[in-house]
Amino acid sequence: MRKVYLSFIGATDYKPTIYNINDTLASENIYVQCAELEILGSDYFDVCYFVMTPTSRDKHFDALSSRLSGMGITNIVPIEITEELEAEQQWSWFETILTKIDSNDAITIDMTHGYRIVPIVFSAAINFLQKAKNITIEAVYYGAYEKNKDVSPIIDMKEFYIINEWADAVSRVVEDADARKLAAMAGKTADFQAGELNDDQLIDALEDLTNTIRNVDIHNLSAKAGTTLKLIETKKESASATGKLLLDLVMDKFVALTTDEPATGRYDKSYFLMQLKIINLLLEHKLFMQAYTVMREFVGSIGLIEIKKAKTTNETGRKQRNKAEIFVRMLTYEENNWNFENNDPLYNRVKPFYDKLKNHGVDQKLRAVCKKLPDYRNGFDHAWTSKPAAYEDIEEKGRWFSDELEQTILFLEQYGLLK
Repeated sequence: MRKVYLSFIGATDYKPTIYNINDTLASENIYVQCAELEILGSDYFDVCYFVMTPTSRDKHFDALSSRLSGMGITNIVPIEITEELEAEQQWSWFETILTKIDSNDAITIDMTHGYRIVPIVFSAAINFLQKAKNITIEAVYYGAYEKNKDVSPIIDMKEFYIINEWADAVSRVVEDADARKLAAMAGKTADFQAGELNDDQLIDALEDLTNTIRNVDIHNLSAKAGTTLKLIETKKESASATGKLLLDLVMDKFVALTTDEPATGRYDKSYFLMQLKIINLLLEHKLFMQAYTVMREFVGSIGLIEIKKAKTTNETGRKQRNKAEIFVRMLTYEENNWNFENNDPLYNRVKPFYDKLKNHGVDQKLRAVCKKLPDYRNGFDHAWTSKPAAYEDIEEKGRWFSDELEQTILFLEQYGLLK
């Protein structure tokens, strides 16, 4: 990993001053770069890049490089860019600098001077370098020259660039229902930067909630979402403007997964409505494998509506899931292709409810789902190895399956089969 110094040279006249970093004074100099490199040490960096236009090179580079050489700094590399300001040239500036940066470099940047908007353009590109080349930003310096004062401070703006990481964390919550990056950011940033999120209990809750979604732990998801949102409500009471924005974002994303009614553990109306919310959340964020898993289990759960022992909250109740598998098989195959034994106790427990569905025609809607849903779910389960490629209509078909299941629940309620 190289230690890289990157600075910009402008074309204005600079005045002599004494710069300081964290109360460490440099010798009087007109160039802030000399002050920074004096304080940090002449042998601290593997390479020192100076970005300049032809005009700024002619005006300052010889004098600056001479002074640096006198300090024992010889690893000086000029990077020349154009002076045109059009968008195309701005991109050219960035790409010219980009080629000089290696993966995993640790970079100290000086933004004090520069030709017009060049430092601004590069400042906007820092996040790209962090992602694309995994660079580490050690410092982002700005020399605050003060004309009528003996000492001018050099300010490190590195902590502000954490905003890029926060933006990425926010994007993951919105686009992927993934709060893990938000939790990671909360755990490593300074207290003044949404420090109210830096709470071990909240961080653990956010990570646990995200893992619960991605692990398709559907029977615990609503409770964990509720726990997390209660913590967020507490943190919001004393949160900063930035903290409230981030906390509200998490609440808006996951509030649909909570309910004011305590879970009964039964396969009742509230259970199925919550499952539909989970399915839609997974489909919205393109977590298709998880969504298809939930939809397949959703169908089986319908077969447990009138099984009194069936509950999600105890071991005896969860063991009734074997009856759910029988129910799915009954809907997947036409009756003349069934191979159930008449004395099969699982079949005999599920068959009466199946007959009720059949009497109301609801079985046909579920059959339409079961003809294709297992094929898609098995495709995910086996990494599509038995197919030429993954189906191209996974998202579209997922929405159709979800709509059909939602209509099924409405019919069950209408016919008095679900309360």
